[in-house]
Amino acid sequence: MDAVATNQIVSGTGMVLVGSAAAVLWWRISGAQLRWFAVGIGLWVVGVAIKVVFSLLATAPLLGFLKDQCPYWLFVTLSSLYVGIESSLCEIGLTLLLVLLWRAPGRDASRAIAVGTGAGAFEAILLGLAAGIAGITFALVDHPQLVEARDAVEKIHLSTPLIWLIGPVERILAILCHMSSRALVLLGITKRRYWLVLWGFVLFTFIDSVAGATHVAGLMGEISLWWIELAVAPAAVASVFIIYWVWRRWGGPDTALPVPTQGPTEGFSESGPVNEETTED
Repeated sequence: MDAVATNQIVSGTGMVLVGSAAAVLWWRISGAQLRWFAVGIGLWVVGVAIKVVFSLLATAPLLGFLKDQCPYWLFVTLSSLYVGIESSLCEIGLTLLLVLLWRAPGRDASRAIAVGTGAGAFEAILLGLAAGIAGITFALVDHPQLVEARDAVEKIHLSTPLIWLIGPVERILAILCHMSSRALVLLGITKRRYWLVLWGFVLFTFIDSVAGATHVAGLMGEISLWWIELAVAPAAVASVFIIYWVWRRWGGPDTALPVPTQGPTEGFSESGPVNEETTED
């Protein structure tokens, strides 16, 4: 087995372990019910499906137009921002729609962060499996149609030291951002701190804009991927503080701040309509 296949398999395994560990760790810390992780998985699946369809219909023509009409630096800037906004609207926008219709996932930080953990962990596991399968395919299948794909992967590997570690590190950073951005949106609506919703969108837009810039500018294989992770790292560090803050502020059923039990009847609990201000299901 050559180095490219081995690195793919090791990296993919690491991504699967990171995703699994994140879900188990937050479940042990928060005691959140597994259904909230499942809600996050569902949001990710539907959000990514919407994003893929939208990208197929609109992204290529728009990026082609920008490339023809704009100077290179402006093309890269606008295209990267577009990719980030598109991704944020599809994934975080769906999270916003959910909590507007159903308040329960944002009732406390335990649930809200579990939703983000479920989304990020599932993404890590899925991408890890894909990377591992690619590595096994490179090792076992000798077919001319795989040569181009393998050469592209090898180019990335040659430009990035410790390439096998990139996948797990990238997934750690991404999971933290999923946890914080989705929690900000869910809690921002249920706790009527609407400025948190805005920051949830901004955070997610930033990390996907960085990823978009990498592809739009054709940097894959040209620079070390560690520079990309370094660019995303500030958002992940901020996410750690955000997660800590919302957990201290609205932790779980036993730590959430007391709120009035009288008020307008809005939102839904798991069993039906409830008073929006109560913290009990």
